[in-house]
Amino acid sequence: SGHGGVNQLGGVFVNGRPLPDVVRQRIVELAHQGVRPCDISRQLRVSHGCVSKILGRYYETGSIKPGVIGGSKPKVATPKVVEKIAEYKRQNPTMFAWEIRDRLLAERVCDNDTVPSVSSINRIIRTKVQQPPNQPVPASSHSIVSTGSVTQVSSVSTDSAGSSYSISGILGITSPSADTNKRKRDEDAFEFPSPSVDTEHVSLSPACGN
Repeated sequence: SGHGGVNQLGGVFVNGRPLPDVVRQRIVELAHQGVRPCDISRQLRVSHGCVSKILGRYYETGSIKPGVIGGSKPKVATPKVVEKIAEYKRQNPTMFAWEIRDRLLAERVCDNDTVPSVSSINRIIRTKVQQPPNQPVPASSHSIVSTGSVTQVSSVSTDSAGSSYSISGILGITSPSADTNKRKRDEDAFEFPSPSVDTEHVSLSPACGN
């Protein structure tokens, strides 16, 4: 047996002994009513740390009992229970896990030995009820965008191959097709003189002016 004492709030405690189940149950009930842990602490004369620890254990395991060395194996929810949890969540998307747990017990879907813990219910909601976030974009849309970009770039460079503003011109790379076209134009100009240098038209133009 440990030594008894009185804490700073005037509550009686015994060193090394957990709080009575009645007090633990009252802490959980007040929390369900929306009372803040600091107010529960003052009302029941239990330290704030103890209140937080008991509530944390309850939300994690669904039990008000003090921790036991070794613990127990986690309970596996049956498909029926999972479906019920999904049904509750669809009816009320803002429903808390501990509320779902209480409803499973109230509607006799589970009993105290088979009801899943609050953390298990949260895990079921996260993995089996809600869709995973950040769905990956289908690969086909990426390929379409990529193909369109490549086609656009290639068409621009092809259309402006002879232009000084083309990609090839900026990089100083001469396109083989551009050289071929240039040589062909030079050969045509050599074989067929341009009519703009016709001397007959040049000499007659002043006479037309008179």
